[in-house]
Amino acid sequence: MKNRFADFFISRNFSFLWLGQALSSFGEFVFESTVIVWLVTDLFHDSAFLPMAVGLAVAASAIPRVWVAPLAGAWVDRMAPLYVMIAGDGIRVLNFLIFFVIYSLAGLDPMQVFVGVLLLLLVNSTAAQFFNPSRQAIMQVVIPTARRVEASAKAMFSLTGISVLSASLGPALFVWVGPALALLINVLAFACSALCIAFTQGLRRTLLAEQQRLPFWRGVLAGLRFSWGHASIRTLLIGVALYGFSLGVNNVALSLYAFKTLGLSPYEYGLILAAFPVGGLVAAVLVRPLLKSLSTRQAFTFALLCMGFSYLAYSLHPPFYLAWALMFSCGLFFSVFAIVQGPMLQEAVPEGYMGRVSATVTPVLAIASLTGTLVCSQTLNRAERVIAYFDAPLDVYGAYIFLAAGLLLLGGALMLAGQRAGKGELVATL
Repeated sequence: MKNRFADFFISRNFSFLWLGQALSSFGEFVFESTVIVWLVTDLFHDSAFLPMAVGLAVAASAIPRVWVAPLAGAWVDRMAPLYVMIAGDGIRVLNFLIFFVIYSLAGLDPMQVFVGVLLLLLVNSTAAQFFNPSRQAIMQVVIPTARRVEASAKAMFSLTGISVLSASLGPALFVWVGPALALLINVLAFACSALCIAFTQGLRRTLLAEQQRLPFWRGVLAGLRFSWGHASIRTLLIGVALYGFSLGVNNVALSLYAFKTLGLSPYEYGLILAAFPVGGLVAAVLVRPLLKSLSTRQAFTFALLCMGFSYLAYSLHPPFYLAWALMFSCGLFFSVFAIVQGPMLQEAVPEGYMGRVSATVTPVLAIASLTGTLVCSQTLNRAERVIAYFDAPLDVYGAYIFLAAGLLLLGGALMLAGQRAGKGELVATL
């Protein structure tokens, strides 16, 4: 029994890193869900400034993912990643404590509180851009090659469960204990995360040898060149960009489509949304048998294609039960898509480059998602007017979801063609 338990957690170091990641993610998700409720129900309730406030809060979290992440990855490769992770959690703990003391004692007006919240979001997100590539760099060393997919599936399972839990717990804590005490949950989560990371053994070293160090900016450029020059990582970045743009479109279109086209009630819409993480949890359990017959790169392409087909079918006005099944399918294949990204990087990236290379994924996803959201939000009204002018029997929200799905299918098809061409070239050389 003891051997089975130890085998499940792969290794002592992995179990502590896994728990640390889970606690850190829990703190991030609870805080972000609490902030939105705080803005909507308290700080700017019935205020014309509310939409701007929500937008600024989203931007405060997103900006570091675009501008800080690539630089943080290069910096991580020059340091001991373990200490970077502990420092990242420590900075977030200190950040929350300072805000808690000022908020509790200073008697701030709503706008001053909002400025403090923006700074809190900005610092929290900036620290995360150092924490995440550090974790990737350490995991590359800790996880045996044969168990990388299993480790990634365990991380995805916990991350999905935490996102579901925190989405409901954050608002509930705000209602039960108020915003100040709700923030202390984040202090506890990040402090426990730092302790878990500190309990690891044999990882207090710099992963990049001294003789391999480049000047900082040359190191950043070297990471970008390596990322685009390696076929597997280039495939990963293209797939993430396509998914990000589709995600940005769907962030705007899916809720409008559900209420205005499918005519769902709020209760039914909640069930549809819940189907996505349920599918993700199922995939985290079943992904290992799938990858016995597919490589990680093939599974990545397969998941992208299946996500495209699922969203395509969802855009064609399905009945409720089929819409639920299709959203479950989207969550399932997204989970496969996300799970194989870690092993793809770990297989392709040499030690000492993981921070820089893994940090390129975050800004690619953030920029693509933001672009998709802007394109959809800025053209949706115009598209509605054009359809109304020509009296076309076309649902505009479904059309946007259809086009986003088509983009996923196009990207998956191009990747599949590239993989087949690569196999053909290999056979020709033998």
